[in-house]
Amino acid sequence: MPAQPENWNIIISGAWNLAILTPDGIRKRLFRLPEGTPLQLEIAIDQPGLFRVIHDGVIVAPSSQLLEVVVQTHDLASLEKASHIGQTALKALPETPVAAAGVNIRYAVKALPDELMDLLKTPIDDAYSDEGFTIEGALTRRSLAHAPGVVNVEISQGREGAGTVLMNFHCASSSSDELCQWLTKVSEFWEVAQRILTVMKVPTQQETQQ
Repeated sequence: MPAQPENWNIIISGAWNLAILTPDGIRKRLFRLPEGTPLQLEIAIDQPGLFRVIHDGVIVAPSSQLLEVVVQTHDLASLEKASHIGQTALKALPETPVAAAGVNIRYAVKALPDELMDLLKTPIDDAYSDEGFTIEGALTRRSLAHAPGVVNVEISQGREGAGTVLMNFHCASSSSDELCQWLTKVSEFWEVAQRILTVMKVPTQQETQQ
């Protein structure tokens, strides 16, 4: 069964000023919408101060340590829209101390392909089995060079064969301009993600805009 895209997002680590990134501040500075434009606002009742602003298929969730931009439809067009929001935040608040930016493309797999399971097997799995241990889950991680950053590829495995594939396109920098440039590469990142999935023999089911 094809892998299903889930929870694609962009994260920018930094000391974000929540006095500026209020819901109305997000409307004005990030979405660039005129006053009075209706927005959807979600507030966490069990964690005071946390909220999410939703508009046109994009969710913006600020905190004091990171700015998260999530897409509601998992396709390249939506990811580029989220990237534009992230770039706008970096340009609109250039005085914000930043540390890194990441573009995360994830897929959930109900049953990891046998070809991929063979690639993931290691001698230590047999050693555990020989001692009578049952492996409940596993996590395999590789960091691939992608200048000026890296692609962190993580494959999680569950006991029943289900799993998740995460491709995290990560760039560490204290320069807003460098992080902004990194976020312009989402089309390239998406193509690289498809290549990685092909290498791992993981077929995918892409979403279509409703």
